[in-house]
Order: sequence, then structure tokens, then C-alpha cells
Amino acid sequence: MADWSQLPQELLVLISERLEARFDVVRFRSVCCSWRSSVPPKLYPFRPTYRRTRGRLEESLSHITRYTFYLLRSSRGDETKAPACWLVKIREGSRGVKMQLLNPFSDSKLESLPRNFPKVLDLTNFQVIELGHQYIGLYNVYIDHPLEPLCYDYRKKVVLQQSSTNCDDFIIFASFRCPAFLRSGEKEWTVLEHVYDIQDIISFNEKFYAIDLNGKTRVIDQSLNVSFLPHVGSPRSRKFLVKSHDNLLAVEMLSNPDKGVGFRVFRMSEEDHKWDEMESLRDRILFLGFYGAVSAPASEFYWGKGNLIFYPGGLFDSPHDPDPEFRLVFVFDLETGTACPLENCPAYCNLFWPPPQWEKKSAVSNPLQGQSAASNSAVSNSSQDSHLPIDV
Repeated sequence: MADWSQLPQELLVLISERLEARFDVVRFRSVCCSWRSSVPPKLYPFRPTYRRTRGRLEESLSHITRYTFYLLRSSRGDETKAPACWLVKIREGSRGVKMQLLNPFSDSKLESLPRNFPKVLDLTNFQVIELGHQYIGLYNVYIDHPLEPLCYDYRKKVVLQQSSTNCDDFIIFASFRCPAFLRSGEKEWTVLEHVYDIQDIISFNEKFYAIDLNGKTRVIDQSLNVSFLPHVGSPRSRKFLVKSHDNLLAVEMLSNPDKGVGFRVFRMSEEDHKWDEMESLRDRILFLGFYGAVSAPASEFYWGKGNLIFYPGGLFDSPHDPDPEFRLVFVFDLETGTACPLENCPAYCNLFWPPPQWEKKSAVSNPLQGQSAASNSAVSNSSQDSHLPIDV
């Protein structure tokens, strides 16, 4: 049998450079001492230091944090019962800062966790599947008003595109009053002037996309050349951009006082350079939140049905200002065109709350149990990396 601990250092580095998710890096480093020493831990947040000044207005992006959607799935399923699943959103930690479990539809910290909920998760006890991630920036605004200076902060989505071979090579796409780009090594933002009411931004196939309130989509390539897609959806509706498998989708959220909330979904045709409306998501499920959306196949949850959209109450009216006390979630069925509260859907309700019983026990098991003494000595210094500290 091959001795994986003897892989060349340069090969380990090449492999690690292709690991985006922190969980993948954690597991990679937990294999053995040589693997652990070859790769530093993947730390967030990312801290740009550049400002944009225009007259008396100074804007800066001081902090970028990665938020990742994970499906935690029990490995203790049997032939008659599907494994239990739990969908969580995790705020990545930085050096000396623990990761945080968050509400999947906002970035508020999960409250009222059970007393016996572990402060350290043993990753060897369940499957961890990354469904998607997003970057949230902390924007700082300073207005040098002659009577009284004004300063405030706000949070909003950021697109961070990094080179697969060099993390110091990146492009940031941020939404100030107007969208702006910043390349690594540059000191000034490149601004898309006279572009307002941006609803969502995303990176797809090495291009940037920005959709505004009226459904106009701007496409920006690596050279920052701008082209356009035809308008999509209705004016003044809420719009999201989401990568779903190999497709880019535009999701339109409609709100009618009489008919309630409705959705339309469009798929981008790169060849025809337009949006095509979809009648069905087929086996896909969308999770919409205040800072973006993720897509996942229904099979990951062991559900027989896809074509569903999960979303929080208040999303249409407050796209960037979630209520910290938010709890209400709805499920929209694209096939029937109807929505209902999550609490009325027992098949899906346990996906979000409460935490499953197997999760509570994940801190007490010994990942080295059943291994030989020789095997234990080979991994004892790195086994701590298979345990993830969580701020609860």
C-alpha cells in the first residue's frame, strides 16, 4: 500500500492550491504531519485597505468575510432510513477567531442552541458538503460635511475573484454608490459611472455580472470591458443572480398585495447572449437570502422533489437589512406557483431547526478509535485539525 505521507512537497502544494473550502483544507491538513506542515490554514477575512474619494465623500472597503453554506449529513443512515441533514451557514474565522454558525437566510448568529451543543465539531463523524459561498464586505462611508461630518458603516455583497495559483492575485467587484473594481497591486478603484440600483452581483465563467432593479444586466470581462444582456423580468421587482450547476440563473421575486409572493426563473444563454425563461428548476433547489442565493440538487438532501425555492420573510422589502430576530421562512413550489410557511412543511422543516441529535454527539467521539498504535503516532499531531472550533 502506498505511503501517502511521503508525497512530494511540491505536489502537496499544487493539490492544496485547488482547495477553496476551509473544510477541505482542514481535512487535507488532518491526514498526517507532513501534509499539515506543507499547507497553512486557510484564513478569512480578507482585508483590503484602499479607499475611494470623491469630493467630500470618502468610501472604503475595510473588511471582507467569507460566508459558506454547508450541508451536514449524518453518516449513520441505514437502508431503510435516509441520513439526517442540517443546512447551516458558517462565518469563516480568522487567526484567533472561531467560526460562527449563522441563520442560513441571514447572517445573524444562531440563538437558543441546546446546552449540550458542542463547541468543537468532529468532522470525522458526518459528511460535510459545501453548497456555495459568498463574500460580504464591510463598507465605510465618511462625508466631510462643513457643518457636521458624518460617518457610517454598512454591509453588502462583494465578489472576490482570486487566481487558482496565487491568492495574492485577485480582482474585487464591490457595490459602492456605483459598482467598482480593484485589481491586486492597484491603489485606485475603477468605477462604472452612472450605474445605480444594483440588485445583485456575481462571478461566472471568469466574467462579472451585475443586474439592476429594472432587469438590465451588465457583463464585465477580465479587461473590464462592459457589454449588456437584454432586460429581464419586470421593472421594480427583486432580482437575484445564482450559479446553478453549469448555468447562470436570474431569479425574479414578485410581490403582489392580492396574490402574494411569486417567482420567475431565467437561464442565461451565453451563445445567444440573452435570458430564457425556465418553466421548471427540475431537480434543483434554490435558497435565497438577504445577501445572495445558492443552488443545490434535491438528491443531496435525499428528497424526491426539487423545483423549490426557500426564502425568508421580508426579503422583498429589505434586501440588505435583515432583521436580527428573523425566524420565518417560506417554501415556494414553482410547479404549483404557491408558497407556504416552512413550519407547514414537515418534510423540509427539520433541515434548518433544531440541530439533529447526531450533531450534538459529534464532540465526544474519538476520531482515532480503532486505529493501531503506529497509525496513532503518525497522525496524533494533526488530528486536532479534524476538530473545528465553533463560537456558540
